[in-house]
Amino acid sequence: MQYKSCDYKVSAVVPFTLGRQFMLFLTGIMALLLAACGGGSGGGGGGGGGAAVAQCPLTEDQFDTLTPDDLATLPAECDFLAVDPLVGLFILGTEIDGTDLKVYVHGVNQDFTPMTLADFEQASVTLDGVPANPVAAVAPAPAGVLSMALLADYSESITDADVIGMGELYSNIEKNAPADFEAEKVNFSSEEGTTSQDGATVITVKPGPLPHWTEDLPALLVANEFDPEQDRNNTTLFDAMGTALLGPIEPFSDNFDPTTDDFGLVERNGTLGGVGVVGTHPASLIMVQTDGLDTASQIMNLGDITGLLDRCHTTVIMMGTFQTTLDVDVLNALAGDRGAFVQALNTNFLRPAMQPYAESLGHLVVFTLSSDTNFEDTTVRIEVNGLGRDATETAYNGSFDTDGNCERIF
Repeated sequence: MQYKSCDYKVSAVVPFTLGRQFMLFLTGIMALLLAACGGGSGGGGGGGGGAAVAQCPLTEDQFDTLTPDDLATLPAECDFLAVDPLVGLFILGTEIDGTDLKVYVHGVNQDFTPMTLADFEQASVTLDGVPANPVAAVAPAPAGVLSMALLADYSESITDADVIGMGELYSNIEKNAPADFEAEKVNFSSEEGTTSQDGATVITVKPGPLPHWTEDLPALLVANEFDPEQDRNNTTLFDAMGTALLGPIEPFSDNFDPTTDDFGLVERNGTLGGVGVVGTHPASLIMVQTDGLDTASQIMNLGDITGLLDRCHTTVIMMGTFQTTLDVDVLNALAGDRGAFVQALNTNFLRPAMQPYAESLGHLVVFTLSSDTNFEDTTVRIEVNGLGRDATETAYNGSFDTDGNCERIF
């Protein structure tokens, strides 16, 4: 592992895979065809079909520059490029506080407006299908409860315009986030000009110097700016998500020490003192911009990450654009049942699709449920304006086991 003065780099040998350097125009058309066959979970999926794509030719330049306003100048066959905002109810974490269960929630209504306290005050909360008794109390979440990891794919197939646009999207997320949130930025790819014998994963975590988790908004906004020094070759998505979750330790699954390592999101969100000890940041969120075509991760694979997300009950928002071929199956798998996958032509379309979601973070609330019985083995359901989420795991605010795997309810 190599450390730099302003951020850290994790290096590992990776294979080199041919076929990643497709022409943007051709790969964009292939992605449009994929999107026409089905959207993502939660919102942002494309519509239309192959015939519509054929009748809506786009130049290579338009892939970078087209905006939602430009759709009015295109034929009706291009209307399928329009992207509805992300809609859904999202549970970002829980904690046990004495005999109370606290659930951290935000969301976007079906009319594309952020859910506010007034919406949540009308929510239905049930335990195993029975209305909570006493009724769950709801209030704005206190300051300092949210940790976010924001990941950006710098692989060669991602355009500069998308990397820059995603940085602007992340800055908007942070500007709307609740008070005293903390975050880190993770840029990822593999070493330039390498082969299967000497390639290396290059994961850069910002801002710096260590520790990278910070509440300093100006520093985070700078971290979102385009980094011309970041290596750009193949995709190391799984290693990057492992870094965000567990910290820069190789190999993650064997060496993660929850008693000493405070780099990973699961620890920021976790229970270092053991079962029943409230974590310092009980709400957590990962947002990832990528094509999902991981060809270079050395340590982690898809199963490792989805398993870890399930065990840690971490909410993930996956985002991709049609600038390159998207592996929709991988992106949906990583979003899972708690998050969402959003796709759009380019970041000019993606940013407005994510605007209500960004604003909704500023309305994060906490539901408090009281009970004389243990909350374990209980299905908790929250419904707001026709949107709902279930929680059915067996332990609330659990602890890390000896293998570094956390067990949490959401």
